[in-house]
Parts: sequence; C-alpha cells; structure tokens
Amino acid sequence: MLKAVVDTNLLVSSFISPFSYPREIERRWRRGEFVLVTSHEIVEEVNRVLRLPRIQVKYHLAESDIQAFVLTLIHRANCVAGRLILKGVAPDSGDDKVISCAVEGEAALIVTGDKALQRLREYQGIKIINAEAFISVLEEK
Repeated sequence: MLKAVVDTNLLVSSFISPFSYPREIERRWRRGEFVLVTSHEIVEEVNRVLRLPRIQVKYHLAESDIQAFVLTLIHRANCVAGRLILKGVAPDSGDDKVISCAVEGEAALIVTGDKALQRLREYQGIKIINAEAFISVLEEK
C-alpha cells in the first residue's frame, strides 16, 4: 500500500476547503486508497493552526469538529514515534519535521503545497509532489 506524508498546510486545507484537492486527498485516505503517515508534531501543528483566532473566525469552525478531525488523524493515520530528527534538510527548517516523518515512516511520497519544499523534488528516494500530482498518482493505482 502506498504511504504518503501530507503536510500541515494541506491537512488544514482539507478541513476548511470542501471543494479542493486537499479534501479529495482526505476522502481517498479515509476510503483506504493510501496510508497517511504523520507524526505527533504534525498533528499538533494542525491542531494549533485550526485554533488560530483568524482561522476560527473566517471559517466558523466548531470545536467539536476540530477535535474529531485531530482524533481521526491520531487514531487512523500511521503516526510515527518521532525518534528521527533531521535538521537543515528542508529550505525552511520548519519543514524538516515533514521530511523526518516521511523517512521514519518509510513513506514513498511527501505531498505539500509548499513551493520551496516542492523544489527539493526528492529526499532519500521520497518524492515530493503537490496535491494535484498526488491525485493523479492515486488515480493511476
């Protein structure tokens, strides 16, 4: 089964944008079309971003919906222990956690909306692609 790390920005987008590539990725994950690999650090970041006042106000997010989404990530995704900590790999040090997660979780792909991270294209055989390209990969399977 294909394993992929979906970064924070796409996980947040999947929650707040019902008609988007990130939401389609979430639907396909829930249907079991791929294994979502994540880490506690990524899930905590999703939780924090969804609770930002500007996000809450703009998207009218219910606390119960946020909790349900975060718990789904924790319990249904393949959550790595976070023992591997890579530094200085990503163009933005904040994205090192995504690459660390992918390596530790033996993911084949990192799916991101971050253009700087996409420019890496690959790290240790793990391809780095955008959401639209990932949908195409899933459709080919």
